[in-house]
Amino acid sequence: MSNVPPGLPPFMTASPGGLPPMNEGSFAQSMGAFGALLKIQQNISERFPHAKVPWSETRKFLKAFTIDAIRSTSLYNFHVKLFTDAGLGSMQLISYAPMNYIFAVPNNPVCNCYPALNNQKVCVATTDALHRFFTEGLELECSVEEIECIKNGNQVCKFKVALQPISAYQVMLDEHDKMILSGIRPPVDENGLVERVRVLTIYKLLDSGRLSEIGNAYMQFAANIKKQEKIFDPPWKKQEELASIASTHSTFGSAFGAMTQKVQASAPLPPQPVNPAASQESVRMQEEAKKADSFAELMAKMKRG
Repeated sequence: MSNVPPGLPPFMTASPGGLPPMNEGSFAQSMGAFGALLKIQQNISERFPHAKVPWSETRKFLKAFTIDAIRSTSLYNFHVKLFTDAGLGSMQLISYAPMNYIFAVPNNPVCNCYPALNNQKVCVATTDALHRFFTEGLELECSVEEIECIKNGNQVCKFKVALQPISAYQVMLDEHDKMILSGIRPPVDENGLVERVRVLTIYKLLDSGRLSEIGNAYMQFAANIKKQEKIFDPPWKKQEELASIASTHSTFGSAFGAMTQKVQASAPLPPQPVNPAASQESVRMQEEAKKADSFAELMAKMKRG
């Protein structure tokens, strides 16, 4: 009869020696995989704090309601590049329903970080990164779940992102949308009005042109919850400006020069080194100025100095 207390997790019942047996791969392979995972985590820690996106861009993403339209947004392309650069693989949107997105990662490099694990989902790093990007970068509360994994026998790794409705509405709805929900026509043209009504209907805030039960509940209980919108440039603006400069110059040299000027113009000036001799002279002149009774006397002392 075992003396191990019931209910403990499996690693608490390991065989003598304290380490589980390594079923696949050598120690060197495991250490290399561990190093790759650490590098991914480091990339996430360094890059994601700079990935905050203004609501104006997130609205375009939320109001795009076909896969092709979503893929054409600047936010989506920034998202894909951010995850690729972080070492999380080439993420693709493959399925969509309002407030629900399914992303796939073929040949997911994160799976290579677990050579000894099989028959289970292992992409915790990607799941956490998606959650962090949506909640911190976009200010959209959500849940993220890995629904398929290569290490679990699937063809690709798939992740479902489900947005919290109130959070999504707060970011998505601008003042013109709220006017429509209040029964007031906003100052937009006919095409703009039709498009806004269509979006509000897809998100179940309107039903046949009238406020739905969900819309009514939102307007009563959540519309007055003020969440301050911060206005700032999207993180991809600088890259777009540099790419535009490159496309308008015929030679590498001229493009490089223009890019350098652009970067330097936006960068803070570094502190200038202080010349010790000049600093001492400045102090001396300040002392002389205190002793001088007149401007003429001060000028005479400066000449003598």
